[in-house]
This record gives sequence, C-alpha cells and structure tokens, in this order.
Amino acid sequence: MQHNLTQMLKVAKAALAAEKNLRRTVEYARPEVLDEAAELIQQGERDVYLFGVKNTKQISWNLIDKLTAAGYLFHTIDSMARGGRAIDVDLVNPLTGGVMTGSSSGSCLNILLGINDFALGTDGGGSVLGPAISTGLFGFMAKGLGLKGQNPRISTDKIEFVPGVGIITYDYQLGLEVLAHVADYQLLCADEMKAERVKVAVPHGSRENSGLQHALGKLEDWVEIVEADFGAADLALPSREELIAKCGELLAAGIDLILSQEGPVDLWGRGDSVLGTWGETGKEMQIRGGKGLIRVANMLNATAVSIPTGELASGLLVLGPEGKRGGSLSLSVGRMLAQAFSPPELFQRYFLHSYQRKEEGLI
Repeated sequence: MQHNLTQMLKVAKAALAAEKNLRRTVEYARPEVLDEAAELIQQGERDVYLFGVKNTKQISWNLIDKLTAAGYLFHTIDSMARGGRAIDVDLVNPLTGGVMTGSSSGSCLNILLGINDFALGTDGGGSVLGPAISTGLFGFMAKGLGLKGQNPRISTDKIEFVPGVGIITYDYQLGLEVLAHVADYQLLCADEMKAERVKVAVPHGSRENSGLQHALGKLEDWVEIVEADFGAADLALPSREELIAKCGELLAAGIDLILSQEGPVDLWGRGDSVLGTWGETGKEMQIRGGKGLIRVANMLNATAVSIPTGELASGLLVLGPEGKRGGSLSLSVGRMLAQAFSPPELFQRYFLHSYQRKEEGLI
C-alpha cells in the first residue's frame, strides 16, 4: 500500500509540474495520465514510468502504441528547438546555466524537472545524444536497430539523412528495458565479448582524458583497444564529411565499435551550424561546442549510446555499425561503462530525487 501511494504521488507531482511548464518545456500534457496511473497501480504493486515524446511528426504513433501497450504511460508532448537547431535559445540548461542543447531540448529538461522518466527524441546530427550529454542523462540513438523517422531531411551542411529515433533517460537499465519493446537486440556479457575478440577504436591522443582513461581501464581485459587517427585529437575539428568517411573506413576494416570522449557540450562554445556560418568568430564558437562523433552517429546509421562520466556536460559515446550485432555490442559496452560512473550526489538530490524510492515514507 505504501508503495502504491508513493507511485501515485509521483504521478500527481509530475502532472502538476507538466502543467506549470506548459508552453515552456511542455507543448501538451495528457490529463488522462492520472486515471491511467491509478488503474495501473490498482492492478498490483509496480513502478509507474511516464514518458514524453518530442514534438515532431518523425516519431510514429506505432512506436508510441508499443510502449503504452507495454505499460508505460504517455504523458507529454515535449518542446524542441525551433527549426531543429542544435541549440535551443529559448531554454536554459539547469546544470551549466547556459543555452540548452537541441533539438530534443524540452525532453531532457522534462526528465530533470520530474515530469517524465524517459523521452522519445529524434537525432539528425546529435539531437538526442547532445542534449543527453549536456544534462548528465543517458542517450540511446537506435537507428542502427531500425528506429528511424519517416521523412528524409537535409542537414545545414547539405548532407541528406533520415533522422534516427532514440531514448533519453536518467537510468541506463530503464533505457534498455524500454528499448527491448521496440527493437531487437541481445546483450553480451564481458566473457562473450572477449571470446568474439571485439575491437574498439579510440581516437589517437585521447587517452589522457580522465573519463576515457577510466573507461578503457574497465574494458581492456575484455576487448581489444585500437588507436585510430581522426586527423585531430579534438573531434570537434574535422568536418562531418571527414568524420563519416573515417568512421566508415574503420568499421569496414573490422573495427566493431568506436569509443570517444564528447564535450563539454555547449559549455565553452555553442556547437551550432547557424553560428558556425558567421565568419571565423562563429566557426571558433561552433568548434568549442565540444561535439565530435555525436554529429555523425545518425548519419552512419549507427546504434550509439552516450554515458555521463561525472564531468560537467561531458560523456562517453559508444558507436556501433548498423544491424543487430553492432547494436547489441554498443548497448552491452554501454552497460559496462554505465556501471563505472556515478553522477554527483548533489545532481541526484536536485534533479533525480523524485525518482528515488524512499522506504521510510512518501517522497
């Protein structure tokens, strides 16, 4: 009974927060969610999970229906950066105090505000992975497993692509469980990866990064680490075309996964193509936005996961090729890395408090 009350209180607070943030981070909040939560809870003691959907026609109703059929509660339609920009000048990142990363901007903020447990977003050139990294959340860009939008687009640098569809959440295991209802993958244990002689490429000269160092220390007994030359240790420097070509070359040569350190995202600069067209000043600001392989993961038709490392607006990116094996490896290595890092205690207290169970009483 106590757990049921806690769950219902969580939903009630989420609904109030959604109402408070209408026309800001929330475009529409479904009032039916309260009745649906009550009915779900009455069926037996269980956790209730709310989700939001980015305000775009690229995400099909079929995908939403699969999640609601699995017992997840569709709560909000989330705001996005105007024009699908890589930054959202209308919203503030509550961690950095700066402009919010786009374009799945409202979706991330609604998780930090306690409105939703996870969100569905779309990613053309980093629009799921970038916002997730900038707010200390996990990002799953699952185009490589078949989750993609419905219409092709043209990027600001004239590259044609179909957006990938992904999941943003505060909990890696929850992301895996949600993904299992809409995509086909199989997690591998460390020994299975070792038996398959999985090869992981990292950018040459990037090992001194503390987050990547820690990650490689967790992986080196189970996978083969290969250093690859991307032309620059800072992956924000090469163009998208250069990164796509290099990643394609590595994957075609037998590399199973690519692992990179991303960020700080939109902290020292703004990784936005609109800014980047304004002369040398704009280009420099765009480069300092800290976006590397997250700019091309979708354009490679990859499955990619981003893992926060405890450094502000920074994270690891695990990128695998299109198909079940590549997706399964990405998710499996991501799970190992997710267990190796913990968010700061104050971040949990300020932003994840409403998600944590309190055995001694109501939240």
